[in-house]
Amino acid sequence: MVRWLFALIVIVIVGFFIYVKIGNKMPEDLGVTDGLLKSCPTSPNCVSTQASPDDVAHYVEPIIYTGDRKATQLMIESHMLGKGRVRIVTSSLGYVHFEVKSPVVGYVDDVEFYLPEGDSVVHFRSASRIGYSDFGVNRERVRQIADLLVN
Repeated sequence: MVRWLFALIVIVIVGFFIYVKIGNKMPEDLGVTDGLLKSCPTSPNCVSTQASPDDVAHYVEPIIYTGDRKATQLMIESHMLGKGRVRIVTSSLGYVHFEVKSPVVGYVDDVEFYLPEGDSVVHFRSASRIGYSDFGVNRERVRQIADLLVN
């Protein structure tokens, strides 16, 4: 009986990590299209400045910054990379996409920042690739960036 229970637990754990590995594939439609980042899914594990302000589960206010666009983007990149378990997927002036990996399980979040030319605003989207809830991780991540740029 104990062997079967142990075998079942091992199978569940291995199955979970296979699910995480398969589900962590990067979406193909990330980036900026016609000035917009990808929309959030219906699940509450995504926040975006470009969601409807009525969508309290997903909407966060864009960040207004002062100073140089390039310097602001470099500050964001430096802050994000300093967190660890973060890699830059794409970076060009005005847009940067990061992958952020959780420490234990290895969940991956896609975090995008868009700094339109001629505006002193940072739009962003932070979304978990799999699962339903993120326990507020994406919203907190964006709050930290807002604190960095506003202070």
